[in-house]
Amino acid sequence: MAHGAVLLPTLTPNTSPNLLDSLHTSLHTPPPVARAIITQSVESVPFQRVTSTPTPNAWASRLPEMTSGEGFISQQQNRQLGEWVLRQIYHDAPLIDDPWLQYSLEQMCWQMNASVRREAPLALVVINEPQINAFAVPSGLIGLNVGLLDKARNIDELASVLAHEIAHVSQRHFEQRSDEKNKQLATQVGGLLAGLLAAKVSDGDAGAAVMIGTQTISANQIAAFSRAQEREADRVGMQIMAQTSYDVRAMPSFFALLNQQHPMPTKRLIPSFVMSHPLTAERLSEATDRARAYGATTTTQQKTADYATRNALFDQVQWRARYLAKLTNRAELIQAVNNNARNLQNANGARLALVMSYLDTREYAAASHVLAPLQPMISNLSDPLAVMVAASLDERQGDVRAALDRLTRLSRLLPERRDVKYALADVYLRQAPSRTNAQAVMDLMLPISRQYPTDLHVWQNLTQASEQLSKLSTGSQQTLYQANTLRYRAQVEYWHNDLTQAVTSLNQAKRLAQTLPSTQAAPVLASINQQAERVQAAHRFKPS
Repeated sequence: MAHGAVLLPTLTPNTSPNLLDSLHTSLHTPPPVARAIITQSVESVPFQRVTSTPTPNAWASRLPEMTSGEGFISQQQNRQLGEWVLRQIYHDAPLIDDPWLQYSLEQMCWQMNASVRREAPLALVVINEPQINAFAVPSGLIGLNVGLLDKARNIDELASVLAHEIAHVSQRHFEQRSDEKNKQLATQVGGLLAGLLAAKVSDGDAGAAVMIGTQTISANQIAAFSRAQEREADRVGMQIMAQTSYDVRAMPSFFALLNQQHPMPTKRLIPSFVMSHPLTAERLSEATDRARAYGATTTTQQKTADYATRNALFDQVQWRARYLAKLTNRAELIQAVNNNARNLQNANGARLALVMSYLDTREYAAASHVLAPLQPMISNLSDPLAVMVAASLDERQGDVRAALDRLTRLSRLLPERRDVKYALADVYLRQAPSRTNAQAVMDLMLPISRQYPTDLHVWQNLTQASEQLSKLSTGSQQTLYQANTLRYRAQVEYWHNDLTQAVTSLNQAKRLAQTLPSTQAAPVLASINQQAERVQAAHRFKPS
């Protein structure tokens, strides 16, 4: 067998031969919670990334019925719940798909999470909505709106919101419910998803909530955390910030700013941090007093080199997010670049965003001119985002070899960074298909798929690369790549919550795999069975 032909480790088949057939049948008669499933079949067509933004009506029609909180309090169901919410978000939410931004925010969240939880977070998502909001659900699924990145004034303010959300998870506020309040948990998660949709409703009126599935959402239902839980999340959140060297004083100051600029609405359904985490005067006063006790320590921390590095990264995160979400314009970027012309080491985010803006309009000379002052840190690979932007400029100007060389050197220096590997893979996939390029993508992506199976980007890349290899192969080797292409496509469909389509792809993969020699077929069939079991479990799971 050729190198790389068996794409996943061998697994022992442990499902019945008829599992896919029975699952396919059951998925065509879905229970209420599975109404989001799209039941048309998947044809064998070339894979394409989903890039369109869901419409509000499409989002609304797929929201689940949620009537009871029974079952939520079992820790065993936490991951199922987290994955269920993640699939809804992948399917319907307008997401910012940028591996560098994703990686940078993950590192920040994962470090804070590790200070209070042994379990690694499930995933992090950045939602392309301008409202200031963040949320977390059991299993550690962390979400934040791009509006939070836009409005936070420094790294500590961003950290304060994320630490507060992580505290809700670590203290199991979703699960610590008395019997009479258990039903509120279902409403809270339903409100979370419905709140995302509500941002798309232009007038924000609560009457528009009728569009949101079968339940009526109100401000009280969305704001399901109790006052005691909010105060505890503030307290634990400050502990998390202190343990990870963030300035705890940012929490009450940012909350006070939010309360002043975005007071709790009484007649409008506006998904926001203020709505879901009511900022009472008592709570703000208590948080302010508590933060004073940390003052001396955090002031010292602000003077460290690490703190300067963090704020330099925040500058990049903020301007990158604004650029990607179209929350800035070229005039604002030029002004910011001029204001920070003498502070390239700690404030180059606007400059890099301006370069990307010029690349979008094919103004390569202007892009090169703006990027030129950063050449020293690009050459010594000390600034990953600057190197990645330089590689984008190389590729746009037709120098693909230079782009690949920059990214390869950066990946060798920082092998733990999957965002760099994604950048490399994307360059390979944008070139004319070749066995060398496609296999390079496979080699980059397969380790990531095992370590980060909830990352949709990796399955999209594997699908494209495997499809290219299938078209460049013949005989049983081609059949093997075709089967694996369908398996990877099924992963994309699973995470998009298209369970019926995932089963169709797995059935097609199974039929192909059964024509292979037994030594080739066994590991592929085992993997197909494992995926089918996961789809079946997702179909059975009812968050109610």
